[in-house]
Amino acid sequence: MVAAACHCQLGSSAAAGRSLRRTGASPPALLLPPRPRQQRRAAPAQAAADPQELLTLASSVAAGWPAAVAGATAAWPAPLASAATILATDLADVAAMQPTAWGAARLGALYYFFLARPSPVVGLLDFYLLNPIARLLQRRFSEADFTLRERLGGGNYGQVFEGLINANGLPDPITRELSPEQKKRRVILKKANMDAQGIRTNFLKAGTIARGAAETGFVEAYMCARVMRHPQVRRVVAEYLGYFQASSTSGGITSGSQWLVWKFESDSTLGDACDGTLGPFPDCLSGIMLGRRAQGWDEEKRAAATVKAVMKKLFVALERLHSLGIVHRDIKPENIILTADGQIKLIDFGAACDLSTGINFNPEYGMLDPRYAAPEELVMPKNFPRAPPPVLAATLAPCAWAWGAPDLFDSYSAGMILMQLSIPQLRPGASQRSFNAELANCGYDLNRWRSPKARSMDFSLLDRGGGQGWDLAVKLLCLKNELNRGRLSASQALCHPFLLLPA
Repeated sequence: MVAAACHCQLGSSAAAGRSLRRTGASPPALLLPPRPRQQRRAAPAQAAADPQELLTLASSVAAGWPAAVAGATAAWPAPLASAATILATDLADVAAMQPTAWGAARLGALYYFFLARPSPVVGLLDFYLLNPIARLLQRRFSEADFTLRERLGGGNYGQVFEGLINANGLPDPITRELSPEQKKRRVILKKANMDAQGIRTNFLKAGTIARGAAETGFVEAYMCARVMRHPQVRRVVAEYLGYFQASSTSGGITSGSQWLVWKFESDSTLGDACDGTLGPFPDCLSGIMLGRRAQGWDEEKRAAATVKAVMKKLFVALERLHSLGIVHRDIKPENIILTADGQIKLIDFGAACDLSTGINFNPEYGMLDPRYAAPEELVMPKNFPRAPPPVLAATLAPCAWAWGAPDLFDSYSAGMILMQLSIPQLRPGASQRSFNAELANCGYDLNRWRSPKARSMDFSLLDRGGGQGWDLAVKLLCLKNELNRGRLSASQALCHPFLLLPA
């Protein structure tokens, strides 16, 4: 009887539905029994919408962490296993929103010493353990190991040569062309200029800036060796092989001279691309930077994509370098080499300073190229104290880095390179000095500088895509504010739409 009643009810409902469809009205909702399966599916969604349910769920999950960690570390030494279990308990308390004071302190210390930038633990281990071990194990070079070839360039602090590592201890004959076997032995040698000041005893631990060409060469050897010990950073810098002081005169190498040695990776720099030595820009770089995907693109799109590729790789290199607490202080096209496989690598670390150990740092003095240097001219404010001993400098490095933001010095230089690559009239090196002077006269307001230049310069690459490139340049080429911020860091620049979106 019940079934018949239901059948009649459904039948009448269907008939009503047909009549309603004829008149265009909406059929009434049927009162059907709820489906348990749908209710079960809706339960997690209701729990996710309730913060208290989320907290309860997180607490129940986190409660099992200490036991899981204890089981996973059962075979570890007792002190390590105990420490891991304690940290797991601290994390579980945080997940349950019930942290203890000691637990929060332990987690804070763990973050500060291991995860903060630059990491105190990494700085201390590198300076006091890895650096001495590397010096003991490094290859010992002498003047008899090399054949000097042509001079590639030079400056106030040294002269750069192409050379060969001698095979079987015998010098190679000087020929115009190198054989494939000789190319594998090709190196770059830099002779550090000597001066009367020499190198002070225990200079690296003194917490001061290099004084003279000899100490600058010594600093560069230290910086190159340090970045080579970091697996991520070594990929974005020239491959450093070692350092030696000649004990005799041989083949153009004079007794007492200091030499730094790198693997030969390229003799072309971004400066060569800017001034046209490698051919018209951007065609001279688009092939190695973009590959075959650029075929068929129009000239403006290819130029924009090339600039983006170069700048993205430059900011990646700076981000990795800054993670060690090192500020380059001399970022410019001449110090960026271009490899045949489209990589860019930083060179010339003689002006670099290591804020994690205080090496080559003095708050009142700096080393810079006025064409690309930031307006503050110093990586840290002048009221910053002198560098303490390395053990204390490494311990306090995250605090110093967070307060002074020294990495923004290199960001400004990268912004100058962005302008140089993007605006054809600024690509010649001579134009950079006048550009920086004009920008200074405008109070480092790039928009103000642009107004009278709009008719004489081509801003099309920076104005593409709604002016994303111009926006990035404005946020790089500006003054620091009273909080030592206001300019994008390398990691922030990598998140800018100009570098994230395609050309």
